[in-house]
Amino acid sequence: MIILLTGGCKNGKSGLAQKLAVLLSKRKHGRLFYVATMKSTGEEDDERIRRHVEDRAGLGFETIEIQTDINKIMQKDAATYLIDSLTALLANEMFTERNGSFFTDREAPERVGTELEELMKTTTEKSADLIFVSDGIYSDSAIYDGDTFLYREGLGELERVVTDCADLVIEMCAGVSMIHKKSVAAAEDKELMDLLKRDGKKQGALIIGGAAQGKRAFVKNKFGLKDEDIYTFETDEILHGEIGIPRGFKAYEHVERLALSMGMDVHELADDFPKDAVLICEDITCGIVPLSKEDRRWRDDAGRFMQALSVSRDVYRVFCGNGTQIG
Repeated sequence: MIILLTGGCKNGKSGLAQKLAVLLSKRKHGRLFYVATMKSTGEEDDERIRRHVEDRAGLGFETIEIQTDINKIMQKDAATYLIDSLTALLANEMFTERNGSFFTDREAPERVGTELEELMKTTTEKSADLIFVSDGIYSDSAIYDGDTFLYREGLGELERVVTDCADLVIEMCAGVSMIHKKSVAAAEDKELMDLLKRDGKKQGALIIGGAAQGKRAFVKNKFGLKDEDIYTFETDEILHGEIGIPRGFKAYEHVERLALSMGMDVHELADDFPKDAVLICEDITCGIVPLSKEDRRWRDDAGRFMQALSVSRDVYRVFCGNGTQIG
């Protein structure tokens, strides 16, 4: 089986990928491989790698570190491979250093796409499983140079290459899985489908969407609220350490701004909201990695915060004024 998991930063992709890999591996009693493609560039990457190692500890993974030539990973028949991630793989292939100078290989997207096709063909022949993790970096307002633009376009092309062969294509949003493609075999796999379901009774709602998508208007119409029922978190008060959650409101807007000054555990902060409140969150997790360390931290914390907020709430995604319940 071939599975693609994509979505914004810190939206739960890696955690679900590990659960899917363990499930598929146990069925065929085969070896379980974690294919690590990240090339560390400093302390932040080292910390990210440490967390991933810690998260998969005790799950039975054997680690394969490979930064290029992904089509060469296949080692055993009937094995399960979790490849994390296409994002890092393409960056490794595309941006290199040669003779002390920075070099961009503009042919990399097409070459990696061919390697992925070869790998997926071998997967079928060897009765193996492949789970790919990627990142949704296609939704931000910045104007990028030609190489960054080509990289973003290239990653989109790789996701489409995988999708063409995949049995299951999942987008993660705030810890909620949205299935965009499933084969007959995947759809009839009850154990697999059950793993993607959300359990437990939900109270309150989390509304997610991009900038200017009509989230506030949707909330007022859907839940019968007025402007005075909605509290808006302001950036200035949060940056000055005033992150208390005022009572007496039915909805709270721009809750992602709380992640600007994350002074407590995300789950504790999520639990501090009234249980039946409607929370409106602008999704800032889908885009090219910011240059600023502070912005990178905000994006990561916002993704973790959205996951914590979604645990006990119904989740709606608003696009062009239309809201769809995704979990």
